[in-house]
Amino acid sequence: MTFSSFDTLDARDLSFLRMVLEDICTERAISMDGPEAADMARALIDWYLFGIRHPQQLKQMLAPLPTFLAS
Repeated sequence: MTFSSFDTLDARDLSFLRMVLEDICTERAISMDGPEAADMARALIDWYLFGIRHPQQLKQMLAPLPTFLAS
């Protein structure tokens, strides 16, 4: 799923999204360097640009994603 947006992400947005991704990877015991983390990072950005801005809500949006997804 990809949302079309003309929004841009600034350094604060990227820092916030990185923090959320690190939390998720820690919770799921996933390497930040692996394909699963890359898939989740893409999904996080999509949901963030869609308007989901609270860390817990972002984590909930990724809950259905299995940890074995890889592009």
